[in-house]
Amino acid sequence: MLYIILLTSLVILFTFGAIAGVKQTKRMLKSEMDEKSRIQHYATITFSMWVPIIALFFVIIFSDITPADVGFSPLSFDLNIAVTITVLVAALIFILYCLYRIIAFLVSANHRRHRNIILEQKASGKDYYDLVDSRLMTPKTKNEKRWWLGVSLTTGICEEIIFRGFFIFLISQIFPNMSIYFVLVIAVVLFGLGHFYQGIKGLILTTLMGAFLASVYIVSGSLIIVIAMHFLTNFANAFEYSSDIAHLKE
Repeated sequence: MLYIILLTSLVILFTFGAIAGVKQTKRMLKSEMDEKSRIQHYATITFSMWVPIIALFFVIIFSDITPADVGFSPLSFDLNIAVTITVLVAALIFILYCLYRIIAFLVSANHRRHRNIILEQKASGKDYYDLVDSRLMTPKTKNEKRWWLGVSLTTGICEEIIFRGFFIFLISQIFPNMSIYFVLVIAVVLFGLGHFYQGIKGLILTTLMGAFLASVYIVSGSLIIVIAMHFLTNFANAFEYSSDIAHLKE
């Protein structure tokens, strides 16, 4: 019964959160975004994500659910060796790509200038996903980037605990005869729907990313790698715009 209550509560929480996120995002896109409004937005994201995690922490303390049940266990790699190697190589390539985005931004003024141009084109276009990405999800100033570090850590840790850890565990426990692949599909779809505030394109992209992270989680048997990947994915957004380059243009 506890598992059913937890799963139902999480689904309801993130359903209402997704609906509220869509309304808030549309409202913010209609207004002028400045440093203060972005930081307020980042603070709201950080606070709202840690609240359910703290609640789930107490659930673990006072129930028979263990940290290992929800992904906090050593790396295991127990699956087919060919599948394991394929997924891990893909994960390594992805991590290297994220690091490239960060390093190239830090060392190359031409790269920073190029990324600024791309971001400005997105911000002046009509594509909903590009508008959300350029105006809300890409920090501009140093202050915003400090806050974005907190957002990246928060989403990397909290979303993985909930969507990869708890959702997969709870669904598999409530429906023990269900194929693990179908369990993964449900968890991945829920993850995508949780990002519906980014529009249809964002929903599709985050669902695909969720499937990739879920495969790494299943192959490794732990949240360690997927938390790092999720963090890097989001943190790399802090290296998409340079206010110094923008000032030089002015």
